[in-house]
Amino acid sequence: MRAVFNKNAPRGHYSPGMVCGKTLYISGQTSADPATGLPAEGGFEAEMRMALGKLESVLTAAGCAKESVVMCRIYLTSMDLWDRANAVYSEFFGQHRPARIVLPVGPLSKGCLVELEAVAELAEG
Repeated sequence: MRAVFNKNAPRGHYSPGMVCGKTLYISGQTSADPATGLPAEGGFEAEMRMALGKLESVLTAAGCAKESVVMCRIYLTSMDLWDRANAVYSEFFGQHRPARIVLPVGPLSKGCLVELEAVAELAEG
């Protein structure tokens, strides 16, 4: 096993990613801006893009592309955000369609509206 760290230091006692065998497990990535610790400015779509960008940063640090993602979990503070989350998620992944689950949750850290976690397959080599 090996831990994967990106340029953003975690705010807690965890690794942003963990590699076990040929699988990368990505810890929950909230929509908090790493510079401020607060939700990304610009509304829900900006928050969703921030969380996806942070997820991609961990993928990159592990040597993966977003097309390597096999499973994604999306935690939303309200299922009323589902359509908007799906639109940004679709824009991010394009033709790639990982398995996915969307879960309603209570309040998230710092008032964020979304958190993502993912599992990806490492490239051969």
